[in-house]
Amino acid sequence: MWLQTMPADQAERLRDEALRHPAAAEGVSYPDWYFKRWHFLPEGYLSERSTTLYDRVIRPVYWAGSEGRVARLIARWLERTGARRVLELAPGPGRLLARLSERLPGVEFRAVELSPYFVAGTRARRGNAAVVHGDARRLEQVAGVFDAVIETHYVGHLPAEERGLAFAAAVRAARPGGSIVTVEHRWHAWPVPPGVRTAAVRGAGFSRVTFYRRDAGQEAQP
Repeated sequence: MWLQTMPADQAERLRDEALRHPAAAEGVSYPDWYFKRWHFLPEGYLSERSTTLYDRVIRPVYWAGSEGRVARLIARWLERTGARRVLELAPGPGRLLARLSERLPGVEFRAVELSPYFVAGTRARRGNAAVVHGDARRLEQVAGVFDAVIETHYVGHLPAEERGLAFAAAVRAARPGGSIVTVEHRWHAWPVPPGVRTAAVRGAGFSRVTFYRRDAGQEAQP
């Protein structure tokens, strides 16, 4: 929508500031489509002001009271599938990561987030080891590493041409037989590559929670 369009001079300034942010990792770049006033936030996800507004105002409205139910569904799935290493993609302020870590203290949780402002907030909440600054579409270094990969309101919100790439990256990060868990609004869709099957689907408010398995694996019901 045009109201979310970001002027070029503002985008250039925010790019420069993001590259200099203390939480920014060297070599991380930002695609042009990222410079958007997501949810009508003044600087999208590229300022402390906007990410704080997202956490305090947009997130509670967006989840419509379903955040706790989603956390319980995912936690039960991780327990039943025996997941021990879990990666969350684009965790934003890290609220789900914190909930899951509290419920499953024996599980090793990691996350990849593109906004250095969200990275800083999540690190303050979960510690430096919990989240790294990076592009969740680029997970070649962790291919086949995780028992489960989680994305909430991420893949379905990307530009249509990016969704297949992002979901395929999540699949590759899961080990054979591992899980990919998506939480998206019911009207969002993306291509599912071969070798991945839907194991269960659950509703939660305006969201749909889908549990995928990579390759053949034992069924588990959340």
